[in-house]
Amino acid sequence: MDMEDELADGHGADGLGPLIKVANTLIEKELNNRVASMFAGYSLTGPQITLMVYLHDAHGHVVTQREIADRFVLSHPTIRGIVKRLETAGLVETSQLESDRRQIVLALSDEGRRLMDARIDDIHQVMARINARIADGLGPAEQTGLVAALQRIVTNFSDGAVR
Repeated sequence: MDMEDELADGHGADGLGPLIKVANTLIEKELNNRVASMFAGYSLTGPQITLMVYLHDAHGHVVTQREIADRFVLSHPTIRGIVKRLETAGLVETSQLESDRRQIVLALSDEGRRLMDARIDDIHQVMARINARIADGLGPAEQTGLVAALQRIVTNFSDGAVR
């Protein structure tokens, strides 16, 4: 019996976490490989590109470092490292939020905006193709069920409780 069969009949629950991790790794690799080539010469990582896409798509919304940490479930030091590398590359600028000077506001620099404007449609196409590949072979009900299950998993781990 393979892992899929074990999960389907309820006997392989110990394999669920590793299977989700493998799926995430494969999806992330595919996305990184397809998108990183669009930024040749910049040596950007997947998380750096993801942050730049988020900032580009914010459409004038003030984005704080805390919002990014919460949205992507990353620690403050991790986000800070990503931001520092993008600042050093001249692609992102930071400032302090006027109403709370402890909050760091993130924005694309002029160079970052130019870079993203030239590539954002291609990035969204890549993301759409990857989403289609994820859903390949799943009917509408299965896709809905998968989304619901993933949302439940996120909720299960979002409360911070040790179980």
